[in-house]
Amino acid sequence: MTPDDDDFRIGVPRTTGTAPGAVAAPEPPAPPRPGAPEPELRPGETELGRPPQVPTDLAPPSADDLAVIELLDEEQRRRVEDEVDGMLASDPTGLGWLGWFGSPLAFAFLLGIVGVFGVFLFNQTASLLQTLAAVQETWIRWTGYGGLILFAFCVLYSVVRFLVVYFRMRENNQLRVKGIKELSNRSRLRWLAARKLAEARGQIETYLRTYPIETEKDRRGLAKLGLTDEAVAQLKVVRLELLDADKFASTEQWFARFRDGFQSIIDEAADKRVRYWASRIWVVTAVAPNAVIDSGATLFYTFSMLTDLCQLYNLRAGRTGTAVLMGRTFFNAYLAGQGTEWEKLAEDQYDQLFHEAMNAVGVGMSANVVGKIVGKVGAKVTTGYLNRVLLIRLGRYASRLLRPVTRE
Repeated sequence: MTPDDDDFRIGVPRTTGTAPGAVAAPEPPAPPRPGAPEPELRPGETELGRPPQVPTDLAPPSADDLAVIELLDEEQRRRVEDEVDGMLASDPTGLGWLGWFGSPLAFAFLLGIVGVFGVFLFNQTASLLQTLAAVQETWIRWTGYGGLILFAFCVLYSVVRFLVVYFRMRENNQLRVKGIKELSNRSRLRWLAARKLAEARGQIETYLRTYPIETEKDRRGLAKLGLTDEAVAQLKVVRLELLDADKFASTEQWFARFRDGFQSIIDEAADKRVRYWASRIWVVTAVAPNAVIDSGATLFYTFSMLTDLCQLYNLRAGRTGTAVLMGRTFFNAYLAGQGTEWEKLAEDQYDQLFHEAMNAVGVGMSANVVGKIVGKVGAKVTTGYLNRVLLIRLGRYASRLLRPVTRE
């Protein structure tokens, strides 16, 4: 170790030498000799004598690169905009993943079930008319004809009333606000989702302004559908809140208030109306004497229920949703007409169960007549309850189609 190394400490002065590990200052370049030629720099070199080291990825984009980037941004913008438009203005079908083929499937199913139901109804009506023609008593025969004509008029009236009310309503473009929120979270084009959400709010505001709760005639009509005066008053209060632009801090809170304060009241009334018609179809189809009455009663109560639901929501379903509704309506009517065949099987099963129960308690042959009655009544009640379940399912499905804002 040299003395200089030993003296390299804080507070010890030194006169000469360099500290260990210190980097010597670069010497200044020597001045050019007089008369020497100027150095020529090659392309890309700097005054330091070394070309710039720039990665290729950091090089400035060319005009072609800028055009490609702009094209990709435009394609993404259109794709996101189409996705948002699909969430804002959707035609719900209830078909799940089959919704991609919803319209062709729905209309094909509708045509098929209408054809099958038409053939079935024609055969059953012809059989009923033949039975009435074979009746000997004239007054009974003409009473049967009159009752059949009156029943057909009631069914036709319910269908015509439904069509008149249905096509007077505005088509429902159901909003899926939750899907738009998820899209804004994963998309860099959040401004587009925000703009579309504002358009959706404007659509619901138009729905609120046109909902019929102003005149006394409107309130009487809603009262017949299950909306009491208290419910109508609450709808008015919530509507005033929603139409106040400064009432809510965000659009999400505004839609939540619409679903919980306005739409939920209509949903509750719609559910009560569905159960109202379901109870009546249970009784009527349980006591109906033949398949024609079962099918006709199912059509009457189904179209009456759908008319009430459209008036409650003040909307109608889209093309695909309408096709699915009509297909399920005629399918339920066809199943109701086939209930007479199932009644025979159910009657035998109830009769057998009753006999086994009576034999178990020691009752003899006197239970035969009672067993027949129990079997007949049990079969009728079972088929009527099945029609009630089918009507409730159809009513809940129709309510999902008619809601302005989906819960999903």
